[in-house]
Amino acid sequence: MATSSFKDYFSKQASDYAKYRPHYPEALFAYLATLTTNHKTAWDCATGNGQVAIGLTPYFQTIYATDASATQIANAFPHDRIHYSVAPARDSGLPDRSMDLITVGLALHWFDLEAFYTEVRRVAKPQGAIAVWGTGMPAMPTAPQTVQQLLKEFDQMIQPFKPPQVQLLDEEYRTIPFPFEEVVTPSFTRTAAWTVDQYIGYVSTWSATQLLAEQQRWGAIAHFSDELQQAWGKTPRTVEWAIYLRAGRINP
Repeated sequence: MATSSFKDYFSKQASDYAKYRPHYPEALFAYLATLTTNHKTAWDCATGNGQVAIGLTPYFQTIYATDASATQIANAFPHDRIHYSVAPARDSGLPDRSMDLITVGLALHWFDLEAFYTEVRRVAKPQGAIAVWGTGMPAMPTAPQTVQQLLKEFDQMIQPFKPPQVQLLDEEYRTIPFPFEEVVTPSFTRTAAWTVDQYIGYVSTWSATQLLAEQQRWGAIAHFSDELQQAWGKTPRTVEWAIYLRAGRINP
């Protein structure tokens, strides 16, 4: 996603990433479109499987979606309005002053921020806007207590394996420098109705879970999976993620 020292936590599970990542609410994309009066071009940086880029297609004529991972781009959702390319956040290859909106969904914490923000100012049109966001840990307020306790225990188990950048997510992006003319944003929530297999597939895409697996901790992962299967049952359950959004005008 970002620098010459790019740490790729996602390419090897790119197909699962595309399969199990939950969708963002349509209201989020409708709001993003209000940040700029022009809707010709948007750059979705660190697009992953193209989930954000797809969400922007009803509102922008052309979306340029980049990611440092060629494998992620190969697994991205095709669309006539989206131009995918492999490029790091600091060097998009886009023309100067060409983008009306720049978005980064759930990836800014991996970036070399100074280099990325320099690139943002270069490619943004006058009055262009930027929106970045992360999400909190999944919550299941209506699930049985046994399920909630297992999710809490799993989070505690993977804590030592979380890359240090993930702390910025835990801090809800409040501590990330954001040197733009910031605007007050509404609250959004990501929701999904998932079976237990979908939830387990989702957590398997986390960078911390991948690092846990690399340490040959398969037994711990299998134990969590078995216990969650029993506690969850066969009924789909509602999973929620708070979205931490920051937005602003780039070159006012």
